[in-house]
Amino acid sequence: MSDRNGPDWEEKLEQKFKDLEAEINNKTSPVRPFNPKEVKNNETVSRVTNWFQGLETPAKVGVAVVGVIVGLSVLNGVLKLVTSLIVVGILGFVLYGLYRALIQNKSK
Repeated sequence: MSDRNGPDWEEKLEQKFKDLEAEINNKTSPVRPFNPKEVKNNETVSRVTNWFQGLETPAKVGVAVVGVIVGLSVLNGVLKLVTSLIVVGILGFVLYGLYRALIQNKSK
């Protein structure tokens, strides 16, 4: 106990604390938060490829069939949207022509 009462005890404790703090600061590196935009497409493709290659043959066939069905469904939806836009454009053109032919001529 006489060792704690001396003036050297506080200095030794402070020095030990500074040494531990310096050791911790040297060992730890700053951690960056996860940013999904930093993940490269190649990493994602390689992870999917590795996953797909790890499947058994019947599972690969099933995944391929589901992929084709989903792809064709998306393509079907896009084509229906384009067709609807074309029909609306043609209908608008016809209605504008009728407006100019019938209503605008009567007002003159």
